[in-house]
Amino acid sequence: MLVRLAKALGERFRRIKASESGATAVEFAMVAGPFFFVLGCICETGLMLFSEYVLQNSTQEAARLVRTGQVTASDGSIIMSQADFKTSICNTVGILLDCSSKVTVYVNSASSFATLTATIGDPKNIGPTSTGAQPPIVFTPGGQLKAAAVIATYDWDFVFPFMEFLGNIDSNKARRIWGLAIFRNEPF
Repeated sequence: MLVRLAKALGERFRRIKASESGATAVEFAMVAGPFFFVLGCICETGLMLFSEYVLQNSTQEAARLVRTGQVTASDGSIIMSQADFKTSICNTVGILLDCSSKVTVYVNSASSFATLTATIGDPKNIGPTSTGAQPPIVFTPGGQLKAAAVIATYDWDFVFPFMEFLGNIDSNKARRIWGLAIFRNEPF
């Protein structure tokens, strides 16, 4: 009787060992975590790059207002305020990004492109510091035939962990994306 029971258990064990049902579920459980993490990182990177494209496009559209004299009159007086100019950028970007508090707009002009390039510096430095302090707002669109630059920045906070390799501010916990337009104002 005992031999028969041992034989039956041995046969049952061999069938269970040879059975492959459930192997796919176990394999999926081992691969699912890393797969969904990589998929999430790809989606976040794609959304961040798309947001940067939208910010660049809205900066180009708003820069057209400066270039064509809709922000500054021919005598050099400012027609559109800095807040109104930021609103013109936010009309496009506001659908995707928190424009009211996280978008910084910088507009500067100079008599030549060389002088302008020396004054604007790195767009990565335009925006709040890591302590949260806001930089002084620069809004000098310039008059006719002046070289001008419009820069809009946004600080993208990462949702997925371990995305610091894409970070460029705040100890690599965030990435400052920006839109940039450099041009010469028209004779308006």
